[in-house]
Amino acid sequence: MKLSFLLLFLLSFSVLYPERPNIVWITAEDMSPVLGAYGHPDAIPPNIDALAKESVLYTHAFASAPVCSPSRSCLIQGVYPPSSST
Repeated sequence: MKLSFLLLFLLSFSVLYPERPNIVWITAEDMSPVLGAYGHPDAIPPNIDALAKESVLYTHAFASAPVCSPSRSCLIQGVYPPSSST
């Protein structure tokens, strides 16, 4: 009886605290899709290409502001440029 309560108690932790995904966000200034993962013939970064094969690749993502700083802060905050106050 005690063993079944212990098992139930331990299993409840796996429901309460599910495994969180690993997120690696790579961003660079004015890079555009100049990476081998996007099909650029001259760019050959083997480590980033290997990571991209196992990852989500955004092919239709665009900047929401005309300059870099507001675009980055809008990506991080998840808001439109007029409401980001940058």
